[in-house]
Amino acid sequence: MTQVPPRLHVIPATGCDKALVLRRGPKNKVASLLWDRTTGDCQMGQWVIGRIYEHRSDLSPDGRHMIVFARRTDARNAWTALSRAPWLHALQFYAQEHTWHGGGAFDAEGRVWLNGAQPAGAPMPDGLKPADVSAFPHATDGFHMGNLYAEKMKLRGWSLRSGERYDIVMTKPFDQHWHVELTIKLGEKNRSLVSDGFALVHKGQDMRIEKPDWEWADPFSGSLQYAANGALHSASVSSNGNLKNQRIIKDFNEMVFEPLKAPYQGVTDQ
Repeated sequence: MTQVPPRLHVIPATGCDKALVLRRGPKNKVASLLWDRTTGDCQMGQWVIGRIYEHRSDLSPDGRHMIVFARRTDARNAWTALSRAPWLHALQFYAQEHTWHGGGAFDAEGRVWLNGAQPAGAPMPDGLKPADVSAFPHATDGFHMGNLYAEKMKLRGWSLRSGERYDIVMTKPFDQHWHVELTIKLGEKNRSLVSDGFALVHKGQDMRIEKPDWEWADPFSGSLQYAANGALHSASVSSNGNLKNQRIIKDFNEMVFEPLKAPYQGVTDQ
């Protein structure tokens, strides 16, 4: 039987060259890592036995903090955690007994917004400040009842071309010929129930090249970075849409679960 590569979701910071990598696999095991998109270095965070909902998770603009929405194997044991990237150990912890809403985002100034909740009432750690409750649209899963994911992607330079919720079509320019297109896929084989789909679309010609293996893609510093087959890649695109100068930045296929501790105390009851 062919082994399914780990699934990768990448959340770039909006104010620096860092990105949060969520590596899922085998089932119910997820690792968090902090990737330097310039040097290629990846700093290991922690593993969780359960599920992280990537469309309701975020990395702060400076790459120092992150918000994740996660659950154990029992969906009634779910939580939102605010932590220091790339570790999952919470500085603030919000438990819930279901997977509707939860998670959050950072606004352009790095203020913390909670999905489906009022701003945190208690003082926030590390000098963080709460965002206004209306900073982003509240959405049960990042899409339903609100365009949360699309609004987060706008902060990262993506433009909403059409649609809303699960039917969004977003684009980001790559070079004078091509832009990258982002859509949402439902129920794709060997993917999460809700996942990102990508294509290359020519700006002046009627040419669209689907990239079914890509789980994430983003132009960066004159190249195109993308996640596929359990690894991060870099390439450039020729005028006819073929990839060239391809290289693997980091391969996550051989990672195995190990219990790791964060280098700070955080919240002990989680």
